[in-house]
Amino acid sequence: MTVLFLTADELARLTGRVRYSAQRKALDGLGIRYVRAATGEPLVRADALDDRAGSARNRGPKWERLNA
Repeated sequence: MTVLFLTADELARLTGRVRYSAQRKALDGLGIRYVRAATGEPLVRADALDDRAGSARNRGPKWERLNA
């Protein structure tokens, strides 16, 4: 099984940041999981974005909370 990580260019485009510390802060704000490399670089698995997309899906109104 091969684990694919985002490239440095993809990570910069996703976060809009170049510095590793700024990228980590942006990823935290977006709720995207990553691993911090020894160099400080955030390593984001490509499938982490799929997980995030599924959790952000709109599942409709919560009608039971309307009268709470």
